Amino acid sequence: MNDIAPQDRKVLLELTDLRVHFDVKESKQWFWQPNKSLKAVDGVSLRLYEGETLGVVGESGCGKSTLARAIIGLVKAKSGRVTWLGRDLLGQDEKAWREARSDIQMIFQDPLASLNPRMTVGDIIAEPLRTYYPKMTKQEISEKVRAMMMKVGLLPNLINRYPHEFSGGQCQRIGIARALILEPKLVICDEPVSALDVSIQAQVVNLLQKLQREMGLSLIFIAHDLAVVKHISDRVLVMYLGHAVELGTYDHVYHQPLHPYTQALMSAVPIPDPDKERVKEIQLLEGDLPSPINPPTGCVFRTRCPQAVAECAQTRPVLEGSFRHAVSCLKIDPL
Repeated sequence: MNDIAPQDRKVLLELTDLRVHFDVKESKQWFWQPNKSLKAVDGVSLRLYEGETLGVVGESGCGKSTLARAIIGLVKAKSGRVTWLGRDLLGQDEKAWREARSDIQMIFQDPLASLNPRMTVGDIIAEPLRTYYPKMTKQEISEKVRAMMMKVGLLPNLINRYPHEFSGGQCQRIGIARALILEPKLVICDEPVSALDVSIQAQVVNLLQKLQREMGLSLIFIAHDLAVVKHISDRVLVMYLGHAVELGTYDHVYHQPLHPYTQALMSAVPIPDPDKERVKEIQLLEGDLPSPINPPTGCVFRTRCPQAVAECAQTRPVLEGSFRHAVSCLKIDPL
């Protein structure tokens, strides 16, 4: 894992109080009543450093994918800042977003659904080159595409095949090649291995780590599998109901979790040792995940938190601490 001190690395991406809210019209709502607001991401702040891998974990519906799409501009943020290399993208026009997207690419969850079935593999991988470098010759594009196919473990003689002729793991390699063909600085991986077999998952994760070393990439890696996130991440962000509840190095978050929600997540991670697995205590969360349309007042986790007190209903905690470990909880001092 990269253990360089943050002051020695450049800040690539900074999110400041980022909020993504969606207007929702309920089925029994009268036409004169205002729409409800679904708070998918509600005040997330963080920094991503050059060469770093940030893992993002949390239950389904916690805002992980929405956060990723807001960073790249696929969904519109309600407020806050997305600062890329010192430039706030949210206040910029489409031209600025277009320039930034050449440096920020995305790998999607479903490898086959994210590829155009009517295009050959060569055309799929070459499409970003044709978009950003229209003056490149066909020969130059072909050479670059074939070289990238070799990098991701695909034979160049498959360049004229179509996506349906490949397995799920191979389709994900095609998606990786397409994301990396412009040599970006940041790649956002939105659950890139969740639809793959376990053995293929390991191959794809190892491939991403290899390409990161070779190309000097920064990664944001979103996943449900906490073991995968631990394997690939320098730091881990834990999200709950659109909020960042804990952020720290993988060692701190996995071995010394502070937030009750993180503790519950980590207690459910299987231990390879059968004896330890048999005697470990699993912390079960009571109740259901609250609706993001009507989140609890104060701390959003208080309705399921075993340590909640009256103050938790009145005051909303903020993420506080250091680069190595920060937590959003009124009862916990990360320092």
